[in-house]
Amino acid sequence: MFDNKGQIRIIEAFLAVSVMFSAIVFTTPMPTPPTHDRQTDLRKLGMQVLLSLDNNGTLGRLIENKDWSGLRQTLDLTLPKGVLYNLTVYDENMQEINGQEIANTSQLGQEAVMAQYLCVTQSADVRFYTVRLLLGWPS
Repeated sequence: MFDNKGQIRIIEAFLAVSVMFSAIVFTTPMPTPPTHDRQTDLRKLGMQVLLSLDNNGTLGRLIENKDWSGLRQTLDLTLPKGVLYNLTVYDENMQEINGQEIANTSQLGQEAVMAQYLCVTQSADVRFYTVRLLLGWPS
């Protein structure tokens, strides 16, 4: 009586398109939000820089010689471009000993992070210094 072949073909084509669309949707990688925030990355960067400078004794030698401009130049070369910093050195009594500012900016902004490091000199007269490195991104 009724020829249902046309209706079956339409349903079959619709199901095939549905399967193809589902395969494309489920196999396409979805972008995931970043797991690291910028502050955590800056804190890690700050600690890595301080550790690498202290690894060969450069940090302690610059502090002991009170070579603040040399320390600023070293940080300028070590830190990536665009990262703002301010470094302060304290003695064992937590008295600030750097006489001049060791920074590449006057303001870091609200999202500044701090990396604090205890530096021990490698000379015969062992001294302890606390180094605070504040890092931030430009606004």
